[in-house]
Amino acid sequence: MATKIIAIANQKGGVCKTTTDLGLSFGLTKAGYKTLLIDIDSQCDSSDTYQAKIDGEITLYDVLV
Repeated sequence: MATKIIAIANQKGGVCKTTTDLGLSFGLTKAGYKTLLIDIDSQCDSSDTYQAKIDGEITLYDVLV
């Protein structure tokens, strides 16, 4: 099986980027695909939804900023 990369990006806020990436990653996981969701949004809504433990940790967002 070939690896696929799907990027969801838009500079404007409130256009359902987080809703789309959460639904897509959940659906692909339920379909049996291995998925990796990388959240580099400063609000970290995807990380909050999946209850990622990032308090006190350096994140990809920190590195990019």
